[in-house]
Amino acid sequence: MKVFASIVINKPAQTVWTVLRDFVGLTAWSNAVTAAHISNAKASDQIGAIRQLEIVDGSVFTETLLALSDTQMYLKYDIVDGPIPVEHYIATMQVHPVTAGDASYVTWSAEFSTPDDQAAAMREVVADQICAGGLLALKSYMERPD
Repeated sequence: MKVFASIVINKPAQTVWTVLRDFVGLTAWSNAVTAAHISNAKASDQIGAIRQLEIVDGSVFTETLLALSDTQMYLKYDIVDGPIPVEHYIATMQVHPVTAGDASYVTWSAEFSTPDDQAAAMREVVADQICAGGLLALKSYMERPD
């Protein structure tokens, strides 16, 4: 299954990327993540870094940073373990500059497999709650008054 969400954020792409590239920085901008830390000996921007994310209901996700490019402003991660019934989960978050103005076009996509009887529910959880909901929270954080 593939899902995709996008949003325009009224801040320069490099400013948004500086926040987004922090693999454990979700606690600053996400409404769902209450705690995040790296659980292995890698730096948070080093490929292979493993993060533990605790979400508001107390569940924990374990995710690995698979790729990060400051030039192309994207990161890719997988879910190793978590409370949702997904396998082979790979997600990509990317920031693009909007050429007409000083804004950013941000995308969050994921590809994963899930049991057939969970497909509709996992599409809603991943597409709407994680990706789209996460982007709305990022926009709110980035565009907050100084």
